[in-house]
Amino acid sequence: MDLPARYEPTGDPLDGGMGSVLPCKDRTLQRDVAIKVIHGATHRRRMLDELSALAKMRSKHVVQIYDVLQPSRDEIGIVQEFISGVDLFDEGISPHDTTGLYKQLWQIASGISDIHALGVIHRDIKPNNMKIDSEGVVKIFDFGLARDEGPSAATLGFVGTRGFAAPELYVGSVRFTKAVDVYAFGATALYLATRELPDELMEQPPTFGGGSYFEDTDYDIADEIAEVLDACLAQNASERPDMSTVRDLLAKHILHGRHRALVVFKGQPSYLNSSSDSVNLSLLPLGQVRIGYDGLDFKVVELTPEVFINNKRVAVGDVLPGSCVVTLGAAEHKGRRRHITFDISHPEFVL
Repeated sequence: MDLPARYEPTGDPLDGGMGSVLPCKDRTLQRDVAIKVIHGATHRRRMLDELSALAKMRSKHVVQIYDVLQPSRDEIGIVQEFISGVDLFDEGISPHDTTGLYKQLWQIASGISDIHALGVIHRDIKPNNMKIDSEGVVKIFDFGLARDEGPSAATLGFVGTRGFAAPELYVGSVRFTKAVDVYAFGATALYLATRELPDELMEQPPTFGGGSYFEDTDYDIADEIAEVLDACLAQNASERPDMSTVRDLLAKHILHGRHRALVVFKGQPSYLNSSSDSVNLSLLPLGQVRIGYDGLDFKVVELTPEVFINNKRVAVGDVLPGSCVVTLGAAEHKGRRRHITFDISHPEFVL
């Protein structure tokens, strides 16, 4: 492809299955870019799919598109953000500890959540379609197999990557959903945690032996995180969680001990946090409750009857939602019952 004068090649092209990626310098804006071009017209549709998907993206964790080049009918190029370095298959960037693993997985989950929020299915999530930029931010790229959610999310024959492709993609003709990306995320998480995939997941289609894949790793993965990561690899697509659920759970553990709740009772505010980890709310004889913070959740620790949260009777062990109203006293005591506002604040997660 004949490039406009503003783009100066800075290295050799990297060949791929559908085309080439040429590193360049944008002389006008003085920044590094990557120009992805196709080999002939046979992959034109996939390039257009990638262009359509990337044009919608406004995510910190997805490679950004800057320009489109189309010098002829059969040529098209996407000028996009250049990410130097190696992809996530490289062992040299493996997380050093459990928190590092959580942060890496949180970034990937955040990127996929952003992709799904726009109604796009990536369909080729895997470690070598992700890189870490100079600021430590994970970037997802290669949208050549992407589809919009809905009628266009269908395929004839297998398209995907062994080990990371969901089992339903091996069916001859299939309509797929965002759950294929969730499965691929689960396989990616397992690879990053163990640097390999078990034999049964490498079969075509994968088989499932039962048990947890995330119990035996070099990281101290919390039980509830291991449980949700295992659910990502569920054989049945409907049993896989949303990526936003996975993202939020990882963030909760990364921010362990840093959450705070504001409690307003009888007009008096008080805070519940790691240094003041419990509060007693009492309106005897109608009701009494003690709420505690365990570093992850705000939970009901003790209570007497006639305690309600958002008008629902609660039990010991119940987790308080982000913002709620705690009520002491049943409805028949409406003149005497008291309402306490409870607001949980989550600190910003900064890499």
